[in-house]
Amino acid sequence: MKANEIKTRPVPNCYLCGSAGEVLYSNMRDRNYSAPGEWSERRCSKPSCRLIWLDPQPVEDDIGKAYQTYYTHNQPAPAPSFVRDAVYGVWRSYLGVRLGYSIGVGPAWRTFFAPLALLHPGGVDELDSAAMYLRAPTTGGKVLDVGCGSGVVLARMQELGWDVDGVEVDPGGVAAARARGVRVQQGSLTDAKFPDNHFDAVHSAHVIEHVYDPVALLKECFRVLKPGGKLVLLTPNTLSLGHRHYGEAWLNLDPPRHIMLFNIQNLRAAAEKQGFVVQRLDSTVRSAWVYGTLSRLIQKTGRAEMSELGRPSNLIHGVIFQLRERIVRWFKQDAGDELLLIATKQR
Repeated sequence: MKANEIKTRPVPNCYLCGSAGEVLYSNMRDRNYSAPGEWSERRCSKPSCRLIWLDPQPVEDDIGKAYQTYYTHNQPAPAPSFVRDAVYGVWRSYLGVRLGYSIGVGPAWRTFFAPLALLHPGGVDELDSAAMYLRAPTTGGKVLDVGCGSGVVLARMQELGWDVDGVEVDPGGVAAARARGVRVQQGSLTDAKFPDNHFDAVHSAHVIEHVYDPVALLKECFRVLKPGGKLVLLTPNTLSLGHRHYGEAWLNLDPPRHIMLFNIQNLRAAAEKQGFVVQRLDSTVRSAWVYGTLSRLIQKTGRAEMSELGRPSNLIHGVIFQLRERIVRWFKQDAGDELLLIATKQR
């Protein structure tokens, strides 16, 4: 066996319901970071489930080989730009008006311009994601980001007045997050051993699809939340317009890193089984321009190069795709490329 080869195990049956899986795609290779191996995707044969999962799956001891050049290792701060600063200023003012923030949103006179933020092609879900969809905290509000990457969002939440913690398995991401001045533990949420009933909110964006035991992750999120606390979870949506349009080339399949992929129905069932009360569960078009652009590149070239996002022709295509998906989303709740779950732990 070669040093960088990833050992695998077969997974013929659905993790959630145990039903047999039908092969959906086969002979797939890593389209983003060149991890070795060939991969297939299975879909649960049970109509009320339809989970999609990777088969074969990397064994847990080898999964790190799929992340050796992953983007969370380093997300540098953007270079100074008058236009970018102006846009961010309007965006932060919007958070003050929309979600009640008074810290970290700039001077009060900027609120006059806050409605301009609604021109963003990603809509309010893109805007609200800058504050993890959370209203301004009362004094000492604690938020945990599970899979915080390099801490970009967590540092922003700290600026907005939250007492923040993060967990991240990638040591490169942990180092980058700590350099931003946020408190982060390396490892899984279980490894962190937070006390029961500790956080006012738990946020986890595009993490649950990477883990081998999503139900255990939801259970641990429930445990560390205070009664009345809120879980905000984002993950790819297998019933999206993007998946239907691009099929095997859909970026969010992301073999071999995305172990399991959800839809509204099976994610709701998994969350409710752990005791969560679902307040909102639908899809967003928040980052559809990225998914549309890179899925198109996979379809054309077999590769999704992040550096291509800035090319004007690709940027135009991505924004058009996002606007198209936004229109379809008005009529079809699950058309967006991303699922958004907001749920509470009952008092």
